[in-house]
Amino acid sequence: MRGDATLQARLLLRATGMAGAAVTLGGIGALVGAYRPWYAVTAELRMLEADQTRSVAELAGWASHPWGWLVPALGVLAVALGVATAIDRPPARTRPVLLGTAGLLGVMAVVGSVRRPEVNRFDIAGSRLRELVDLADRLPSGVELGFTVAVADGVWVTLASAVVVLIGALAARELS
Repeated sequence: MRGDATLQARLLLRATGMAGAAVTLGGIGALVGAYRPWYAVTAELRMLEADQTRSVAELAGWASHPWGWLVPALGVLAVALGVATAIDRPPARTRPVLLGTAGLLGVMAVVGSVRRPEVNRFDIAGSRLRELVDLADRLPSGVELGFTVAVADGVWVTLASAVVVLIGALAARELS
């Protein structure tokens, strides 16, 4: 048992082992990014020449777009391939799969930062957004309530994870 532990430690300390560990961390980052908010709705209240803003709803990455569930799936794939690479047991064609995974994660993050969902997509359980939208129609004159959708940190976590997976895939020398 002791010899196996030292062998595994030596495998992890090689360049390919470190690259596999980086890919694993990138996959974990993609999983975190998928469950972090990708978008936040901010309500802006303008009354008597004073503005007040407050975040009223958030939408996680996996629920933000129809293709959002691919982010955690790609994260799990990157974790599995990263662990296999780190312990020197990568399956055949690991490098192209990891490069494709990093590319897809990057494309999803970039497209997600550009294509923001509509405000009505944020009508989820526990959100009071529907009540605020109804209230916005009944406000007296001189009082305005507007909503804006902004990109939150989950998109950037996913993009950073894509970069880490890409660097790890390129750094692993023995991958096929």
